[in-house]
Amino acid sequence: MKKLIRKRRHMAYVRRYIIELQWDSLNTILVASKTQWNDDIVRALDNNARLIRKYERRRRWLVF
Repeated sequence: MKKLIRKRRHMAYVRRYIIELQWDSLNTILVASKTQWNDDIVRALDNNARLIRKYERRRRWLVF
């Protein structure tokens, strides 16, 4: 029973983290389009995209 609760809690954490990364990316894009794009912003967006892919894969594995 504890394993199931732990797994569900981890799934919720992963889901929240993915949503947080998506909102962070969206906010960064909006701010950058209003001000100016630079290498730091592009690097941050690239890192966010990689983390989203990583945690999406992890979430798919957690379904089993």
